[in-house]
Amino acid sequence: MKYLVAVILSLFAATTALSADTPRQGGTMVYMSGKIPSFDPLHGQYNVGLVSSNIFASLTRLNENNEVSPYLAESYSVSDDGLTYTFNLAKNAKFHDGEPVTAEDVVFSLGIIRERHRFGPQMFGPIETIETPDDHTVVLRLSQPHGPLLLAATTPRQLPIMPKHVYGEGDFSANPAHKNPVGSGPFRLKEHKIDEYVLLERDENHFREGFPYLDQIIFRVVTDKTAMRVGLQRDQFHLAGVATVTRYGDIKNFEEIPHLALTRVESPSGGAAILEFNHRDERFANVKVRQAIAHAVDNQYISNVFHGGWTLPSVGPMPQSNVFFDETLEGRAYDVDKANMLLDEAGYPRGEDDIRFEMKVLYIAPPHEPDVQVVLGEYLGVALKDVGIKVIQESMPGAAAWSKRMADWSHETSIILAGDKIDPAIGIGRLYRCDNIKHQAYTNTSGYCNPKVDELFIAGAMEANFEKRKAIYNEVQALLLEEMPLFWLTDSTNLWFNHKDLHFPSYGYGEFWDEVYWKQAQE
Repeated sequence: MKYLVAVILSLFAATTALSADTPRQGGTMVYMSGKIPSFDPLHGQYNVGLVSSNIFASLTRLNENNEVSPYLAESYSVSDDGLTYTFNLAKNAKFHDGEPVTAEDVVFSLGIIRERHRFGPQMFGPIETIETPDDHTVVLRLSQPHGPLLLAATTPRQLPIMPKHVYGEGDFSANPAHKNPVGSGPFRLKEHKIDEYVLLERDENHFREGFPYLDQIIFRVVTDKTAMRVGLQRDQFHLAGVATVTRYGDIKNFEEIPHLALTRVESPSGGAAILEFNHRDERFANVKVRQAIAHAVDNQYISNVFHGGWTLPSVGPMPQSNVFFDETLEGRAYDVDKANMLLDEAGYPRGEDDIRFEMKVLYIAPPHEPDVQVVLGEYLGVALKDVGIKVIQESMPGAAAWSKRMADWSHETSIILAGDKIDPAIGIGRLYRCDNIKHQAYTNTSGYCNPKVDELFIAGAMEANFEKRKAIYNEVQALLLEEMPLFWLTDSTNLWFNHKDLHFPSYGYGEFWDEVYWKQAQE
């Protein structure tokens, strides 16, 4: 711990003189992190994913134009019929224990991910056979074309290439390597102390020449909001997710801090705050009730007033940042009169107390992202009162309690924060497909099922041509907007606070930290 404190105290002298935007080697970045409960690269917790994204490498990566580009696979090709993918691995790639990265490691990793990753079947399900003609070539044979495969391979959150000789023995979930991970990413684990910090150091033998720029990354675990805010103000942290630190209404105050910059990552991997209806409830099985609720809520007001313009009002099932978003969609207009008419037609008249029915809304209690949890829940109560729906707030003490309720299907409605994982076949279709109705949060816990919707999502996944895929997904967006199986409230934006002298890439997922560097001093 003394070593950590010494590093932090020495950072300020090392960084204050840096100003111009020229990459330089060296230096340490301190990231304000939440708890990091595991080093299992398949763990779903956000900060675990940030650590594993720097320890492990994926086959491909997004470039500055958010296009798929080579990474651990220095080149790749796809056959004309979309059934064969060939990846040629970097021959100089080594794991952190010095062993070479081979085709067998890729085969092993794909097997683990297809079996254990929560998106495994959606990402890599159509792979029928895998061939390894030599140590550095992997050939995937598919049973059907699968458009999202390359995108699925662009992040270690979805495809971490793991050493078979380390992770291949015994039960994967109980592997001791999860306490001391071994990958081939740009950084390796040097030391950590539970609930305090994780220290990564650059891998001197990284296969990508000249990277990473930084010598070290320190994940400082901070859970107290006051400590977060004071730490940023005092320059104790160089990087932090905006949603972790502050409310939307307070962002401008932090922008005024001289050493801080606000970076919006233009990521194709958007997210949204969504009101999920439980279709097992006869009220929400009625499409007119769902449509009425959508017309009764002004999500433009939510974005502009409650979120200070930092989110966008959702207009459909795909976030507006998604490459397959249909820009012709206009969403459902805020129209209280129409909402009341639809509720009358649905057979829910107002009673003597002016109430049509009560509706429970489930969400996670503060301090967990209150702007997209409790604020939305309470606003729904105000908005829906105008159409005769009395909203009962169900505030859950933490994500684990909320997830259990969702997995048990014991909710009437619930606010969910769903990331889209770029490709609709991976991160969007999971919320609507009949075959993904599971007792697991962030699957189709609503119970909605429409064979036509399934047919379109399956067709979109099987089509390799972008324009043809977009036409398919345009059709499914229009159908879902008509049926309103969920109510899409606001699209999130990927916002970060970073030291003004720290170059932080504004593309990809916000996790390519081998490309982060301290700027060289101006002449």
